[in-house]
Amino acid sequence: MFDTVRLKATGIMNFPIDRFENVERKVYLCDSSETLLSVYFIKGINKLPFIKYQESDNSLEIEVSIPKYLYGENVTLLKQNDIDVFFTQLSEQLYSLCKVSIDKSEWRAKRIDVCWNFQAGNKLTDYMKQLSLKKIPRMNTVTYNQVETVIFQNKSKRIQFYDKEKECRDKKCSPEVIERAWGLIRMEISPPDYEMKEYSTCRQAEKLLTKEFFMFVTRKIIPHLDFQIVNEHGITSDWIMSHSINKVETLIGFCELMQIYGIGGIRGFYKESTLDNRFKLLEILEETKTLPRLEIDYLAL
Repeated sequence: MFDTVRLKATGIMNFPIDRFENVERKVYLCDSSETLLSVYFIKGINKLPFIKYQESDNSLEIEVSIPKYLYGENVTLLKQNDIDVFFTQLSEQLYSLCKVSIDKSEWRAKRIDVCWNFQAGNKLTDYMKQLSLKKIPRMNTVTYNQVETVIFQNKSKRIQFYDKEKECRDKKCSPEVIERAWGLIRMEISPPDYEMKEYSTCRQAEKLLTKEFFMFVTRKIIPHLDFQIVNEHGITSDWIMSHSINKVETLIGFCELMQIYGIGGIRGFYKESTLDNRFKLLEILEETKTLPRLEIDYLAL
């Protein structure tokens, strides 16, 4: 359901910054009071790569991948009970680090990455090509590395699809994680601030990190995830990979002749038995011309 989040809690007085060794301090001038205030970035904390404490509002801010925090990788899709475990472990870790108690109701969300894994199997490349051709109203389409990554974005929102196995290999994940990522199209949605406020006026994290908010965000994109003809001949990448190049070229050539001469016209080019074999290949392709729509199993959450 969710991956990286940035959470902020305010009103944390007397934060013990001296307890930490690896701290970067930045000082700035407060315009209203003309006093110097500090912002501290705490580094090197296990499972919490980003911790920020700000004196102006006595706030603590963290950024963390919830699945990596809980499981050490982000191929695993979270369920609602994982969110409860996350808040409990986070509270315990922060209290152990700095003797600060923060209830989950105190956290406000500045960023939430909503995500899902679609199992596309051997048709992953076909899906990515079709996604790259999609048009979503009021959003621009950007592709990277041919069509390994497809992004729909505007000034406030970003929806990204990419090959999860490729990312895991690039990041040198464990063989077990790479194997689990095979065939997965990763969808990541970054809801804008106004969308989070639409659901929770003050962006309360415990209300946003829920199955209901996940459904609220993803149901807006799901209608765009249906697909028509893979290509003019209906030849998918997994069909090509499972047949010899001679058979692929033969079939493409036959399809072109069909378009030019029609069924009646091509009968003079082939023996009856050869023509029957070509039509049998076409029947197989007719079954694979369209890709099944990408679906989210909401009942599994």
